[in-house]
Amino acid sequence: MIAPRPRGFVLVLVLAMLVVLSLLAGGIAATTSRLVQQSQRRADALQDEIDMASTRATVLYMLGTQRMTIGGLTVDNLVVVGTEGVRPIQFARDLESPLPVGTEVALDSRPYQGVGNVRFALQDDYGLYGVNWNPPYMLQRLLDQGGQAKDRATRPEVLLELLFDYQDRDDLHRLNGAEADDYRKAAMPEPSNRPLATPMEILRVMGWKEALGFVQPGQLPDLVTVEPAMVLNVNTAPARVLQTLPGVDRQMAERVVAFRKSQPFLTETAFFAFLGLGPSATDAPIVYPAASGTLKLWPSRGGQVVLVHWTLTPAEDRGRPWREDYELIQSQAVGQEAVAYPVQSRLFGKSVAQERGRDRAAQ
Repeated sequence: MIAPRPRGFVLVLVLAMLVVLSLLAGGIAATTSRLVQQSQRRADALQDEIDMASTRATVLYMLGTQRMTIGGLTVDNLVVVGTEGVRPIQFARDLESPLPVGTEVALDSRPYQGVGNVRFALQDDYGLYGVNWNPPYMLQRLLDQGGQAKDRATRPEVLLELLFDYQDRDDLHRLNGAEADDYRKAAMPEPSNRPLATPMEILRVMGWKEALGFVQPGQLPDLVTVEPAMVLNVNTAPARVLQTLPGVDRQMAERVVAFRKSQPFLTETAFFAFLGLGPSATDAPIVYPAASGTLKLWPSRGGQVVLVHWTLTPAEDRGRPWREDYELIQSQAVGQEAVAYPVQSRLFGKSVAQERGRDRAAQ
């Protein structure tokens, strides 16, 4: 005769099974939650790509079709004409008015709200330092901001000759220049013997990487341009570039950047008067944007930044209104530039997914 098992053993067995089931259920729940989160991240990333493509196409379309004013890129058909104030465009001569309406998208790298959760920023080339076109003393004022010890290798005259030797097609050495044999001896990539393609390429020119060591590589496109920029737009130049103008120090440059957020400078004379400086005949800045610049795009949730260089080409054969010269991918810190200015245009509205969600809710 078999003796019955104690009831305590059965209770322990049941409790053990419940613990195992609880752990199994918890594991399933954790796995499910992780899969849901991964799926949501993938969905968000896909939506960000769609919104970035939509924002990019919209901004480039506006650059090619909307007029520019001193204030930046217009977003409507309004115009300011003298004492008549703001009114809709009526005549062809209205398109020639450079006066700001007040609704423009500024071209000074300030962040704007694009489609969906995307941010974008425009910067014209006249607001950046033209490495191939500005005189040595302006380059010296730029380098002085690094606070580095001065030596012969970082003198502006030396750096510019190294830059010209890197770009020219011959193998002749300038007095302070360097050609392919010098680069090979220094274990550096040989010169391209053609104009710089992007601002990042300047770091491959002998001496320039050390001279610009105070600037993060990712910040170079926000500081210099390789386009033919021989003038400086005080309405779009960042503080570092404004300081290359004689008589303008850091505090004055920061005052300019803060002031123009409320209204742009209408004339060069107004700029000098604001800073208490006398007009300069040799270093006369401008207040109107260039026909080329950069467009930055990034998701507000954080992630990579896409930088596109654009050039307006309204007179090009076959009527191409703009050209995309190059594209760069940069890193972006999460949460950076969380606040963005709204664009007063219906072209920048909800994303496709958000619109569908709103339509379903209405039904």
